Amino acid sequence: MTEQVDQHLRSGKYRSLQDFITAAIRNQLYLETQEDPQAVLGIQKTVVSDSQSSATSVTSAIQLLQLPNLNEVKTIPISNLERDQCLWGQYNRIFPTKIVTRVAANLARIDSSDTISLEDLQERSADIARNLGKEIERADERLGRKRGEIISAALPIGKGPGADKSKLRFKNQFVGYLYGKKAEGASATLKFIDFSGNSKNSTRVGITDFGLKFASLPNPVIDRQDYLAPFSSEEVTFLLDHVASQLPEEAELIRLILSSVKDGVTSPEGLNEKVRSSHAEWKKSQPITMRAGVVSRISELGLLGREKNGVKVTYKLTELGEKYLGKLGD
Repeated sequence: MTEQVDQHLRSGKYRSLQDFITAAIRNQLYLETQEDPQAVLGIQKTVVSDSQSSATSVTSAIQLLQLPNLNEVKTIPISNLERDQCLWGQYNRIFPTKIVTRVAANLARIDSSDTISLEDLQERSADIARNLGKEIERADERLGRKRGEIISAALPIGKGPGADKSKLRFKNQFVGYLYGKKAEGASATLKFIDFSGNSKNSTRVGITDFGLKFASLPNPVIDRQDYLAPFSSEEVTFLLDHVASQLPEEAELIRLILSSVKDGVTSPEGLNEKVRSSHAEWKKSQPITMRAGVVSRISELGLLGREKNGVKVTYKLTELGEKYLGKLGD
């Protein structure tokens, strides 16, 4: 346990042991207020409509979020569809793809099929992400998380008129869709899911070996209701290795950001200029969008720390960030 605490402190997410202890106490107090452990996940049974292709009429959220058995899920190979080599800037978190891969794996298991309806995956993932996101949002508030640390960010937890918009954004940006011969969306760009043509005017989608591997790794938030971090160290290692090997342009953007911060370029404005100068072909606002997305994702993974003094924001490399920069080639 001591070693695990030391790992959290070295990651840069906590300024001191006292910060870690305070967060742990707040986390425990939050869990003590939950009468039903399933309430933490926002578990609700969902009746499947006639148009959906599930093998059972009733499937609970907890079934679709459970750890998949690798031997029970059929995967599909990565297709020759066009896809970006880096994540679009508006995909500002990776945690939502954890929900998507879990739901995709379990829907495939329930259907005993290597492909499922994209519409089904979008709808079920968005509903589950909304319920889970509301619980995580309450935990974020109790733990006093600040901007850049909020785990519920990017989950479809919009209120009032914004609720439907936030679900649609989640479906398009984190589940994805097939646009002609191009695979769009964070999960598809990461090669966690892929598309397998159309069947009766319905796009089919399946989980890849990469996606199933990611889905099968235990997650502290989903599996233990532990809100100290969005990912386990094993998940972080997998994601960083995966990006380095499968998304070369994403890895290069990460290397640029990390090396720039190491060299003293620590403000958002300075990093915008670094990204702009390295991608002169991008339109005026694109470097800003892409920089913001990369910074958010690598902060989520523990590579960057964030400090705020009034309205001024500066970034610093964590120990993990230093190691990954060395791996990418400083």
